[in-house]
Amino acid sequence: MRFNFFGTGKIFDTAGGMRRRLIFNVVAAAVIFYSVFFVVHIAVSAFTGTQIPNEYREAANVDLTLSIIQGVNPYSLAALDGPRPGLVFQYGPLFSLLVAGVHFIVPFIDIIALHYVVAFICVMTAAVMASVMAKENTETLLPCAVVFLFTIVCTWRYGYINAVPDTLGVTLLVLILFVETRRSLRGREFIEAFISVAVFYTKQYFVVIALSLFIYKLIVDKRACIRLTVSGLALLAVSVAAIHIWCPLYFTYSLLVVHGVSGQSTGAAAPVFSFVGLNGTSGVVAASEYNEPPSGWLFELQQVKSLAGIFIFVFAGMAVSVIKAFRLRTPSFSGSRLFVIHSGVAALALLYLGQNDGAWLSYYLQILMPTVIIYTFISMEKICLDDTSGKPYLMVCTGLFLLMVMFTVYRCDGRLPVYDKSDAAKRAWDTAYGYCGSYADEGEILYIAPLGFDALSNGRYLYDNGHEMAINEDFYEEYRRSSFYRMLFPYAGTVMEKHLAYRDEMRENVRHQGYSLVTAVPGYETIADSALLKQSGYELIDTLTLDMGRTSYEVEFWAPMLL
Repeated sequence: MRFNFFGTGKIFDTAGGMRRRLIFNVVAAAVIFYSVFFVVHIAVSAFTGTQIPNEYREAANVDLTLSIIQGVNPYSLAALDGPRPGLVFQYGPLFSLLVAGVHFIVPFIDIIALHYVVAFICVMTAAVMASVMAKENTETLLPCAVVFLFTIVCTWRYGYINAVPDTLGVTLLVLILFVETRRSLRGREFIEAFISVAVFYTKQYFVVIALSLFIYKLIVDKRACIRLTVSGLALLAVSVAAIHIWCPLYFTYSLLVVHGVSGQSTGAAAPVFSFVGLNGTSGVVAASEYNEPPSGWLFELQQVKSLAGIFIFVFAGMAVSVIKAFRLRTPSFSGSRLFVIHSGVAALALLYLGQNDGAWLSYYLQILMPTVIIYTFISMEKICLDDTSGKPYLMVCTGLFLLMVMFTVYRCDGRLPVYDKSDAAKRAWDTAYGYCGSYADEGEILYIAPLGFDALSNGRYLYDNGHEMAINEDFYEEYRRSSFYRMLFPYAGTVMEKHLAYRDEMRENVRHQGYSLVTAVPGYETIADSALLKQSGYELIDTLTLDMGRTSYEVEFWAPMLL
């Protein structure tokens, strides 16, 4: 590979010429400079005030990690015993296991900050692997530099760095692509099968890469497809059997309870490919009435429009590259067909997953865009440096290549802003934590999920970590009516009954002013609403706007009236 700005020799002169290469490398230098600024910016933002969460349910991951560190198995049947129900965690535990393992090596780092450190390492690892793949298949610095930057963008979730498994999921997905492009690596299919199973236990929807791998291997190497399928199914069967023995509640949480997330289940979404909502109203009318439709294809369409606004030229570049590769009947680079196949599989999967309003744009950036970005920038450079094509076509492709670089870099810091914690936001959080600290001496606090970091950092009891409230009366009734659910998840009924009964105990405790402080977020499902609190002799002492990444929440603080 040649990365010099000028270079000499026959290969250099016949592959794009010195002038075109010089332009690409000058633009690459600007992208590299911007990338350094970008990485430093998100690192400073992420590690400034690590006790301030970036997402409503972020405390759940820290809660699970602390349980693992303390030697508690939250997936055992022991979680059904005792006066309080065990914690509910809807995602895979692999990220928490990783953080817990790092904690045993560096126990002096704050556990919340450690989540951010590991997430940041995952972001950088994914970007480096993607950049290496670009480097190996191109002849200038530009694809390598831009792929590095845009892969970082793919790990975006509200404020870039979060104590959630998404960043590890993107890293494992890119790792599968990286392994596939190691042509001399022995046992490649077994490694890919292992990573595919691991990604399922990280964040469930990333498992779509397994289908992409299967289709790709079936096309290019049927024996490899058999090795991948057999080893993948064997690993999955062994892991499921082990989980069934040692963690019998795991699938109840990660498959059933995740389906019941309040207000976010895609099961309530409008039918795919339909322009008519469930209530029979026209989608066009609904779109005019709501800026952010709550669920269904309208929400999906809004996310697609936003994604196109950020990456429109990248998609155009991929279309040109795919057409060129199809016309020549040769792959653009080693393993490139996997990138195209996964882009198609992910796009089809998003027809369903994209209706979930639980993560604005993150599904699209995480499971679709890595393959689109890597494939596009590698292939477009090859087209732009290919002197066998006609000059007008070559000039158009070169212009498109440079345009998609500059436009998307511009949009990175505009449409996907880094979350900076302002002084006003920090003061609001300091005030909120001050209330919790002062009232903790007087008795137990009833915490809401956004304040979960305070409870976990200070060893106080946290019931609502952001995942428990998926269990509600309606979902329990849905479970009871379904013989299929009861057969697959035999312990789920007991889990739900225990949680619902404990919430009744908590409400009874509110009625007797058993909490020194009650926190609540109006509009979200809480243990005690304002009517119950007023009736029970609590008064509203303050309402604070707490900024959490892309969203802010109005959090109320209620304390017993002084008689």
